[in-house]
Amino acid sequence: MMAQKSSFRESAERNFKDLDADGDGFLTRYDYLALAQRRLEQTGVRADAPEAEAVVNAFLNAWDTHARALDTDRDGQISKEEYVTSFESLVRTGALEAVLAPITRATFAVADRDGDGWITMEDFRTVWNRADTDLAAAFSRVDADGDGRISFEEYSRARQGLLIDGV
Repeated sequence: MMAQKSSFRESAERNFKDLDADGDGFLTRYDYLALAQRRLEQTGVRADAPEAEAVVNAFLNAWDTHARALDTDRDGQISKEEYVTSFESLVRTGALEAVLAPITRATFAVADRDGDGWITMEDFRTVWNRADTDLAAAFSRVDADGDGRISFEEYSRARQGLLIDGV
């Protein structure tokens, strides 16, 4: 489901706020590194674990891609307006999905604590961080086939939906 044009701005503003880890109104390499570290803390993965390196690398690669595409004044940071005005283009060209793919794979891997290829409700608690949301209802929405566990495909669709549609 693709967001309506008017909601692209809302989605972009929400995503910017989520990415701005230090709340200074700009996205920097630090914000992406802080987000990676936060994800590792949430999932209880040690910083020296191989999966931790994959998460950190995915977030830093996302920063590099975003900086090249969105830092139009080349000042080493992405302003809210730079991000918001480029968001629709990122979605329409598929660039957003390309940037998200490594993050999605890496965060799924750290959430899937037993490595069986599925995220259970217990695992889901470690990766779901939207405040004021019913965790069970969110899990049910992501678990599209209703089998009580989330596959990588379901997780990937949910992440994309959150970013683009706010669902």
